[in-house]
Amino acid sequence: MSHLPFEDGVLDLATAFETVYFWPGTADSFREVYRTLRAGGVFLIVNVSDGEVPQDDKWLSIIDGMRIFNEKQLTCFLTEAVYSKLIVKRNANKHWLCILAVRENNRE
Repeated sequence: MSHLPFEDGVLDLATAFETVYFWPGTADSFREVYRTLRAGGVFLIVNVSDGEVPQDDKWLSIIDGMRIFNEKQLTCFLTEAVYSKLIVKRNANKHWLCILAVRENNRE
């Protein structure tokens, strides 16, 4: 995720299903995805662990290198990576988290 093999602004969509738990330098990785998106491009993050329940800790003890982020942390990383439009959907009962981040313009 640190060096994606795509030119700047060529993707319409990037998805991360259950993977951001393992990305190095999360904000930097989100910036790298941003670089590859065209204006209006979408980055979709889907996690089944929202970091809001102690039961999530079981995964941290089983899977090396895993980090579980909550909504506030992920939106902060995305904001640091210059995404300006974020849509967050969270299922509070199942603790699922879905974030849609849009590259609205060609800011660097």
